[in-house]
Amino acid sequence: MADPHIESPMDRYDHLMVITYRLGFTLACPVIALLPWQLGFPVENLVFLCAVMCASSLHIYMKSFRLLLQFATWGGLLCFVFGLPEIGMGGAFITLGGLCFKEYFCFKVPGLRLQPLLLAALWFCMVFDADIAAKVLAAISAVLFLITSIYKWRMPRHFDIGDKTKYDV
Repeated sequence: MADPHIESPMDRYDHLMVITYRLGFTLACPVIALLPWQLGFPVENLVFLCAVMCASSLHIYMKSFRLLLQFATWGGLLCFVFGLPEIGMGGAFITLGGLCFKEYFCFKVPGLRLQPLLLAALWFCMVFDADIAAKVLAAISAVLFLITSIYKWRMPRHFDIGDKTKYDV
């Protein structure tokens, strides 16, 4: 997690990574909201896009936590590609939910700590065809993604980077 009071110098790559991370949260709002509606459009692919955008550009000091969240997305993507879409979606949800949990400590958005549980419940509802519950959970989760993305875009980019000397490499 970044230190907002420290402003490390940022190059183009840093700016691109912060913007990509924030766009992942922003895109997650409509994508998660549409996921249980089975619109005939491959919304699942967009869930992976959101997770990849966040996982590829997250800034977390602790290497083990950072790698866990990244591995969940990459492992989920491999499962999806090799014909296990339900397991793959779980990996994407682990990353997105874990990052929301992390963002709670930055913004204190009520309910944001529950996002991992909401996404897990959404996953179960989708796997076991509980359509109404899935739609309700997706709506709640989408609102939390929307609020988080608004908070993220309102803060300066260097807040996401923090002190570059503290990152476990």
